[in-house]
Amino acid sequence: MAKSNSSLPFLEVVVKEDPPFVFSSTDSSGKVSLSGLSIDLLERVANLAGFTYNVSLTNHASYGHKINGKWTGLISELESNAQIAIGPFTDSPSYAELSKPFMNSGVNFVIKNPQPSGQPQMKRDIGLLLEPFAAEVWVMILLAFVAVSLALFLIGRFSPYEWARVAKEKDVRHARTSFGLKNSFLFAASTLGWQGYREAPKSTSGRILMCMWFFFTVFVLLSYTACLCSILTIRSHNSVQPVEDKRYVPFKDAADILDKKNVKVGAMKYSYVYKTLQDSKSSGDLSKLFNYIENSQDWIQNENEGIQRVKDSGGKYALLIGSVKADYIESRHCDLVTYGGLTDKYFRYTFAISSRSLLTTKINWALLRLKEDGQLHMMQMEYFIKGQKCPANDKSKLVPVSEKSAVPFASTYSRLDMRDMAIAFLFLFLGVLAAGAALGAEIFYRRWLLSKRDPDKKVREPLNTESGISRAPKATPPPPPIYKVNKLQENDKNKKEENVAKVAQSSDVEKGNDIELEVVEDKPYAAKVELESTDEINDAGTKPELPSVDTTAGVKENV
Repeated sequence: MAKSNSSLPFLEVVVKEDPPFVFSSTDSSGKVSLSGLSIDLLERVANLAGFTYNVSLTNHASYGHKINGKWTGLISELESNAQIAIGPFTDSPSYAELSKPFMNSGVNFVIKNPQPSGQPQMKRDIGLLLEPFAAEVWVMILLAFVAVSLALFLIGRFSPYEWARVAKEKDVRHARTSFGLKNSFLFAASTLGWQGYREAPKSTSGRILMCMWFFFTVFVLLSYTACLCSILTIRSHNSVQPVEDKRYVPFKDAADILDKKNVKVGAMKYSYVYKTLQDSKSSGDLSKLFNYIENSQDWIQNENEGIQRVKDSGGKYALLIGSVKADYIESRHCDLVTYGGLTDKYFRYTFAISSRSLLTTKINWALLRLKEDGQLHMMQMEYFIKGQKCPANDKSKLVPVSEKSAVPFASTYSRLDMRDMAIAFLFLFLGVLAAGAALGAEIFYRRWLLSKRDPDKKVREPLNTESGISRAPKATPPPPPIYKVNKLQENDKNKKEENVAKVAQSSDVEKGNDIELEVVEDKPYAAKVELESTDEINDAGTKPELPSVDTTAGVKENV
């Protein structure tokens, strides 16, 4: 964007996009147009100081800082062909000088706007039971469940110590391994809910994996229960607490942050805030605050990144930025608010003018004239007040948590994210690695070391590898059992022999018939009478009568 006049000096001006000072937009033809407070101010200063100019938009991340003694950023353009750079500058190189400031800015914290005490912090909907964990935690828990189930299945499939033949009276299924694919998922699901299990892994690798899985489930369930109880307690408290106008913030000032360390602080790297903190040589709060941010590495690369981190922090992150930009952010983001800050340090928004230009005096006079006429104030109102989208916040109602008296606890909560649950997933990850190492050791020991000790390979190995079923080797059948005759059996045998003898004596009848006795086991004793000759038939044509034999004598005696 250029404005030229052959009779006036021509200056090259460089700026960087930084709302509300510089806005950029591109039309359909690709032409870039610039607007904002710095652009309007440059036009009025040029008219009063008597020069023409061309404005170039650069892509520098910062306005200017030194690295190894050399200036970088927007202000480095003054060393080549530019004569003016507009922005917040705390210092200038030897080849440039700063004009009178057209705006001063302190340093403020931008934090998440706390809810008024006594107001409910959550909606009553069906998602209440999902509130304790952030979305990424739920996804990681699901992935961990699937990974552990598959790992248990692989251990049950390949570990030689998970296979064993089970006796029929102990398990009618004749199971050789209890951890197939379905049973592995069922085992992980039941233990995740603390419902117990039917069979435990037999191998060392499976038991290592399950121990770490049990640790993981303890961490997850206890964290979920504690966070859910906190949410329900806050909701119950807010439902009975009278509505108050006070808004409680987690810290009072920078010294309170350094003392409690309950809030993370961030700032834009190589910005004027960064330079002020870095150049603070004393042992005051500025130097300590710089070390606090440096140790946690909470520097941000751009303003939008810092705004998003504040919104997602649940009040546990504060962005340190210039008070002018902080007020602008507050007026456009209703869930953010400016608070506290370092009011003893100011920054100046000025024109950095190259030493090659001879217009420094005229530019200073023009800026002073605009300030006295009130035109500078009107331009500031136009870009900071006129376009605001959020109502003004009453800062007197922001009260540190340490000064609360009526409310016994903070009525805010934040979900547990992956940073909070990192230790649980670390335990599980180490457990999977340890189980994998143990599985490899088991296979190595079983198949290699024992095969050297047992060249006949009598060690139990999978026999049916095609079907994936492992069977125990057939053992040599045991010898038949040796039955010993006890005293009762000997007494029964003696009684039977005595009964047979008695029957034989009583069977010697007159006709000289021979009687042969047969003893049938487990039946009444009987006598078999044989005739000596079949010719002895009486005249009536019938066989002679046989002598009567008492066949029940032995039975009665036994009874």
